[in-house]
Amino acid sequence: MTVHGFLNPGDLSLETLVPQGSHPFGCIEQLQEGVRAMGLPLDLIQLEAGRLSGELLPLQVGPLQLLRLRADRGLHGRGSKPLGRQVVALDLEPWRHQQPLVAHGVRLPSDSLFGLAPSGGIHLSTGGPCSLAILTIERQTFLRWATDLGCPELDGAAFDRNWFAIYPHLQEGLRAYLRQLFAVAERQPARLLGSHRWSRLVAEDLVPLVVEALASLAGQANRSQRPIARIELVKATQRWMDEHPMEPITLDALCRRVHAGRRSLIQGFREHLGMGPMAYLKRQRLHGARRVLLAADPAQTCVASVAGEFGFLNAGHFAIAYRELFGERPSITLQGGRRPA
Repeated sequence: MTVHGFLNPGDLSLETLVPQGSHPFGCIEQLQEGVRAMGLPLDLIQLEAGRLSGELLPLQVGPLQLLRLRADRGLHGRGSKPLGRQVVALDLEPWRHQQPLVAHGVRLPSDSLFGLAPSGGIHLSTGGPCSLAILTIERQTFLRWATDLGCPELDGAAFDRNWFAIYPHLQEGLRAYLRQLFAVAERQPARLLGSHRWSRLVAEDLVPLVVEALASLAGQANRSQRPIARIELVKATQRWMDEHPMEPITLDALCRRVHAGRRSLIQGFREHLGMGPMAYLKRQRLHGARRVLLAADPAQTCVASVAGEFGFLNAGHFAIAYRELFGERPSITLQGGRRPA
């Protein structure tokens, strides 16, 4: 299906593009703080060991918010979607990845748009370095734009699923346009300030590209998708871990808590998070200990006591695991050496 007609920037209240500058981050807390400040209430876990680095590049175009997220380590994010907003996300550089993105237990094809379903939450693992583009807009505004472009069917079943593989030429056209737009915002932001030309290009090019790609999904809406049963088991286990951040637990006891067999639980975590449940639990509790160290008074807190609270009885082993994951000693974190900006 081909989208016809042009959007009028005035009619759609698309104001001049506002570049907001690149925001580098050097730890998981800075990334989480930046993502939440942009309206995505996510809890983030660093899956790969090593010092995390990357950058966020936001761009506001009237009611349309764009965000580029680059990270050099595998991440896992989960949380709720922004209320009343339509999300459209895609991988900007899929050819650089050894591992595919995994959303709600599904390995996403490189030519997919994801995050589409207005209900439900976010459950995404990158598996390695990533470069993602995330577009959000008030949902009713988006549906009005789609109708103006001749695609009223997007108000129907097209978003019953959270992701769709789209035609490669549509994906590459959208991907190329976004890369160009982000490159200008990053390297030549002055070109965007006060530039009605760029605002009009977004109105006449980017919005129709998104709508056309999504309109092509309407014909796929009735195709069934084989459910991945173990993802619900993984999510239930994650919820238990969230609610009991310091409770000692063994694998067998964890299986009893979530009413699952060892094999199912282990396979579920390996399929969807790339590691077993106890390895994930260890990473989650290392993140919890890090948050406590970042907020603690160095004069009244010792690393060993914090480690013990989160179930690490050997302070030496804790320090080694902590440094492997975050790229610094826990004592440096306690002293405030890498607090979020």
